[in-house]
Amino acid sequence: MLLWRVRRWVTVAVAAAALGMGGVTAAHAADPPEVTYAGSVSDDLGILQINARSAADIKSITAHLVSYGSQTEVAEIGTKDFRLFSGTLQDGSWRTKKPLKLPEFGSYRIDVEVTDADGGHVLQQSAGDFAYYVVAQFGALTVDRTAIDREHRDVQVEGTLYGRWPTRQVKPLAARQVEINVDYWTQATVTTDARGHFTASVRLDTAAPVQAVFAMDGGTPTVLYGESEPVQIGVDQIPTRFTSTVSSTDVDFGQPVTVSVKVEQKTADGWVPLAGHSGGVLFGPDDAQTDLVGRFTTADDGTFTMDYTPWQGGYFQLALDTSDDPFLQAGTGTSDVVHVHRASKFTAFTAARSDTGQVHAEGLIDFPDGWTPARINVHIQSSPDGVNWSTLTTVEASWGGSGNDFAADLDESGAGYYRAVFDADDNFQSATSQTVFVPASA
Repeated sequence: MLLWRVRRWVTVAVAAAALGMGGVTAAHAADPPEVTYAGSVSDDLGILQINARSAADIKSITAHLVSYGSQTEVAEIGTKDFRLFSGTLQDGSWRTKKPLKLPEFGSYRIDVEVTDADGGHVLQQSAGDFAYYVVAQFGALTVDRTAIDREHRDVQVEGTLYGRWPTRQVKPLAARQVEINVDYWTQATVTTDARGHFTASVRLDTAAPVQAVFAMDGGTPTVLYGESEPVQIGVDQIPTRFTSTVSSTDVDFGQPVTVSVKVEQKTADGWVPLAGHSGGVLFGPDDAQTDLVGRFTTADDGTFTMDYTPWQGGYFQLALDTSDDPFLQAGTGTSDVVHVHRASKFTAFTAARSDTGQVHAEGLIDFPDGWTPARINVHIQSSPDGVNWSTLTTVEASWGGSGNDFAADLDESGAGYYRAVFDADDNFQSATSQTVFVPASA
């Protein structure tokens, strides 16, 4: 019955916040006053709150507290004992000026009388419940460590349990049971000493909040639920690292790359291999564009290798999975950048002397692996002997309907060899056209 009454009081208190504190259309002048809420203030149980409204100003409020057990009145609280806490005299919330002092703890029925300036009067029986109990409070919870590690997982917890009486007195609670929760699950239960003090030891396997909780334990006096502020316990993780090499930093499109990796953990003796641990490998030009290469498990010497055929340039992104070992840092690493060069080739090139005596060179260049450079710069080169070459001009090729074509007219009168050259970059291979001999002008 006690628990039911407390729950009912809490429910009514929540309803009061919605009904009693907001503005409500005033009743018609002929309507009597209306009591919309009666009960304890949730964070100050000795204070009685009455919410009422009427068409005229409310002039008097009288509350009668009645024992549920004996059905006798234990206290009468008159108008002089109340103050307007919020709202107006026509729609407001009144609270007692001081906490009430009752002979016994418990839950009491509240009957309320309200009279307004027009003589309107109402007596509302069972307008609410007044909860007159001690509420549990905790002092600051202290711990002997704010972080655990693999060798030190036990945490000593200390605190003091207090009771806040309805009269606002705060006293230590002796011989009461306190639960110590780890990650909101009870791990230990201890009993307070004569000063309300308690100590406990709990064991953590991962980062978690630690909290002291008092639940109603059947002791005397009845003390309502209370909990301490949680203390977050972290984990001092063991650092890890990756070192890696790639078989080549420049490959042609379609060629595989091998990445060789060593994973280590830091100890008092320095960095040592991390054996038998798993993780994953990605490849891509940045964190947002990646392909899954695969998963790995390190050998006894902490190493592993993987082969991958990239379709674009990028680097290997390495990550250690420590989901089964919270004391190990989830290390990450990256390899050197690997450039992937797609093919380029000249499909046509000619050079001949024109009627004006100039050398006219033209041709087509193709990129068969699917990508085309944003700018296609072609160097036209000449050589007197076909061995030593010099660039005469650079032209830009562009799509002409049947390929990427280019052309140039050169003021060269002597005999020589001519060719076209496309330079390699991070994404494309180099290409050189066939060589064409052009005789000297007549």
